[in-house]
Amino acid sequence: MGDYVNSVVLKNTQHIYDLVMLCAEFGVEKAVVCPGSRCAPLLIGFGMHPDIETISVTDERSAGFVGLGLAQQSGKPVVLVCTSGTAAQNFAPAVTEAFYQQVPLIILTADRPSEWIDQWDGQTIRQNNLYVDHVKGSFVYDKENTDVSEIALNMALDGGQGPVHLNIPIVEPFYPKSLEDISFTPETQRTQRKTIKSVSEENIYEFESILESSEKVIVLGGQMEPNPKLVEWLNKLDVTVVGDIISNLHGVDGVIYSSDLLFKNCLATSLPAGTAKSTKFTKDLKPDFLMTFGRSVISKNLKLFLRKNKPKIHWHIGEGMVGDPFQSLSRIIEVEPIEFFNKWVNGLNTETPKQVRDASTQSTQRKNIIAILRLRSEQEKDTKSKKNKYLTLLLDAQKKVDAKYHSILGKSEFNYFSAVKKVIQGLPKNSVLHLGNSMPVRIANFVRLKDSTIDVWSNRGTSGIDGVVSTAVGHALAEPNRKHTLIIGDLSFFYDRNGLWLNHEFPTNLQIIILNDSGGGIFNMIPGPSAQGEITKLFTTPHNRRAVLTAQEFGLDYRSASSLEEITGWHSGILEIFTDMKTNTETFKNLTTETPDHGEK
Repeated sequence: MGDYVNSVVLKNTQHIYDLVMLCAEFGVEKAVVCPGSRCAPLLIGFGMHPDIETISVTDERSAGFVGLGLAQQSGKPVVLVCTSGTAAQNFAPAVTEAFYQQVPLIILTADRPSEWIDQWDGQTIRQNNLYVDHVKGSFVYDKENTDVSEIALNMALDGGQGPVHLNIPIVEPFYPKSLEDISFTPETQRTQRKTIKSVSEENIYEFESILESSEKVIVLGGQMEPNPKLVEWLNKLDVTVVGDIISNLHGVDGVIYSSDLLFKNCLATSLPAGTAKSTKFTKDLKPDFLMTFGRSVISKNLKLFLRKNKPKIHWHIGEGMVGDPFQSLSRIIEVEPIEFFNKWVNGLNTETPKQVRDASTQSTQRKNIIAILRLRSEQEKDTKSKKNKYLTLLLDAQKKVDAKYHSILGKSEFNYFSAVKKVIQGLPKNSVLHLGNSMPVRIANFVRLKDSTIDVWSNRGTSGIDGVVSTAVGHALAEPNRKHTLIIGDLSFFYDRNGLWLNHEFPTNLQIIILNDSGGGIFNMIPGPSAQGEITKLFTTPHNRRAVLTAQEFGLDYRSASSLEEITGWHSGILEIFTDMKTNTETFKNLTTETPDHGEK
């Protein structure tokens, strides 16, 4: 009888083990799994595979973000596994974030047989197409549809990466008599398909023609993974580079990083009445050509400025989903920026296409290459801004903004701006900085990160506060030999405390810094909520919670700070920084309402 049952089990589940094998062949090295009965064959399969590490996380919402962090940091696909029912819905926030950040998550949700859907059976909901609007593809995987697995995995890794969902109905029985009965069907090596896209010669010559005719050029980086080669390339270009802290472009010489404050003073709504020189400054900054890559930007004022002062031409370079946040997009080049720049320079040595072959044009373009592409030596570093009047104008404006910022911060009481500045200045080299949404990412953008060896990550795909702790945990687990620091607000931390609940040793290379102002202080700073009579009850939600008991519960080192002197070095565990919400609000308003003098005569 036992042998018969076991043969039935293996008949019901062998395709599951084959799926595990396929995931390994596609480069999956880690699977984040959540306990459950219906998903038992998946748990057993991934747990038994010699080349895949399984990380067990009890809370599915936290598990999804742990998987997101693992995939971001490793650059490799990560599997998420859960049982049937609402467990699968708890993956949704992380899946959505992965979709907008183009992160390859392989979501495997165990399901009941289709005949039991809507029959009041336990843990049974409509799981097919559960994430349909926020995945690259949704598939039903069963014994009759095993081919969809290869299609799904190729989809996750090709043409702008992203999450895919395989819903897997599993029929009982599914527990083997012995783990020794589990086997992985040997397969020939699966070929991963990669769509080959390239930059045409026409694109390159059109690009050079645009540069030749454009005096004011902005290269704008949205949120991107750290890319030292791209930074190296941008340092060769004598153009204006704009990048928030999440763009990871802080290693670019002369990068414009104070865009939120700088461009705020270029918007008509925030200019003092009757300032002709401010109007001229705004006109002077309107770009002729905007080149973008990456995803979202933090600065609302930058977005408003570019929407109001649209560039004549706007190109976006990159694969996958492309937005048009400035409502000016005119051309999409579907290649990675590095490939584009390489093609641009290497194209000098290629034959010019007949339709664009013209000796005088080519001569002009070669001169343009020499002027724009600056292969600068160490002695030439200062010449970048001197040759580019547009860049010089922006850099001068940035200096005045920075001077105003440091002046205000120096006069204010202890607040979370000065605290974050102290933390960032003390980050170890070659470490990783994670920024929570709401205020931490904005504060860090004010403060500025100067060390090019530090990588920056933030869940800005949806800009939600959920899953921030869990994502940082995933990063730290993926890269155990680097120190990781998470700066997070108090509400975000307490919301995602389950991110600390691992069925796995907590990473000792992670420092969590909580900015505790006893509530949602950001609502005092944005125009809408601050004008409402019910702001305290409905928005700021004051509280008296402290993280010390949470640290004790999870066995983490705990420290607290209420002054700059108490913020010292990097430490594993939790540092809770207490600041006054009123002081924070006043400091923020002073920073964002005072208008710097742009120095025009």
